[in-house]
Amino acid sequence: MNILVCDDMKEDADRLAALIALSGFEAKTAVFTCPRQALDYFLSGANIDACFLDIIMPKMNGIKLAEKLRENNFANNIVFLTTSNDFASQSYQVQAFDYLLKPLTCEKVNNIMDKLKKSQENEDKAGLTVVTQSTARFVLFRDISHVEVIRHLIYIKLLDKSIIKMYAVFSKIEKQLLEDSRFAKCHRSYIVNLNEIKTMINNELTMKNGSKIPISRSYSQVKDKIVKWMSK
Repeated sequence: MNILVCDDMKEDADRLAALIALSGFEAKTAVFTCPRQALDYFLSGANIDACFLDIIMPKMNGIKLAEKLRENNFANNIVFLTTSNDFASQSYQVQAFDYLLKPLTCEKVNNIMDKLKKSQENEDKAGLTVVTQSTARFVLFRDISHVEVIRHLIYIKLLDKSIIKMYAVFSKIEKQLLEDSRFAKCHRSYIVNLNEIKTMINNELTMKNGSKIPISRSYSQVKDKIVKWMSK
C-alpha cells in the first residue's frame, strides 16, 4: 500500500509514518509537511492508495488539499488527522474514508490500517476463471504471484505457494493477465505480478515467495516497467 502523509507539524507527521511502519502492514509512506508539495507529488504521477491529511494547516488546510486531490481525479481513500469532529460536514463533501484523532497511538493507527486494507481488498475483485480437469474456480489477480507455461501445461503460482495446473492456450490467459497493469511478461514462458517482485538483479527476478524468474533478452524492455513499478 502506498501512503501519503501530510501534516505541517513534522513531529506528528514523522510519528504517524513510524506508527504505520510498526503496524505490520506492508506500506510505503511518503511524508510531507507542505500541502503544496504533497499535491505536486500526486500530480507528478505518484501511485497513492491512501492519504492521511491533517485538517488544520496554514495556507492550504487538509480539506482544501483533499478538494484539490479530488479535482485532479484522486479516487482512493482519504483519512483526516484531527483533534475534533468539527469538520465532519466539510469532509463529507470530499468523501472522507475516516478520521484519526490525535494524539496518535499504535492501536488507532493499526485499526485504520486494517480498515484500509479490507477496503482495498473489497474493491480489488479482478481475476480470471481457471478450469482444470476436475474443477472450475475464480482466482483473484491479487492472489497470483506468477504464471509459467511448459508446453501446453500452465502453472498458476499463488501467494500461499499453492499451484494450479491447467491445460489451456497460453495466449488466452496471457491476454487476460496483461490487460491488468500489475502484470508483465518477462519471458515467453513467464508472466509476473509486479506487486510480488522482491528484487531484480541483472536478468533475474526474485519473487516474494522465493521463486526465481528469468528475464529473457527479447523481453528486456520490461525492466523499465519493473523499476518504475517498484519505485512507486
